[in-house]
Amino acid sequence: MGASGASETSKDLQFSFLDQPAQLPEISFVDGDAKPLSLRDFRGRPILLNIWATWCVPCRKEMPSLDRLQAKFDPSRFLVLTLSIDHLGIPVVKKFYQELGLESLGVYVDQSGAALNQLQAPGVPTTLLVDADGREIGRKIGPAEWDSPQTIALLRQHLH
Repeated sequence: MGASGASETSKDLQFSFLDQPAQLPEISFVDGDAKPLSLRDFRGRPILLNIWATWCVPCRKEMPSLDRLQAKFDPSRFLVLTLSIDHLGIPVVKKFYQELGLESLGVYVDQSGAALNQLQAPGVPTTLLVDADGREIGRKIGPAEWDSPQTIALLRQHLH
């Protein structure tokens, strides 16, 4: 798997970057302690915002790679924010994290599922790269291997 393999991987990622950063709607959710939060609370650092659900098979598959990605970065400098839209809320997400042994990701839940509509996401998983000012700079529809060297290089390239 020479150089062509690497380019195929970055192509497979199919991350669409915007020409201009776009303002995002104010998305509300809670953390694992049911504390109300919104995207605004995370300004000042870039975020990889992943909308997912425990019942989504591709989401389940990509969560360990998101956990490993977060483990490679200081969350105060780059946060992987995995936002569950499970209508059963925090307990099912915590149980899922335990089952998969996820340790680096925080628990964030939008029980209403409103975030999907607000972000005009076609479904889960949908992942947005958000700059330190809270603006979308790119998005990926569908799952990815988030901790591959190519993906990390691509993310770093867009995180100035």
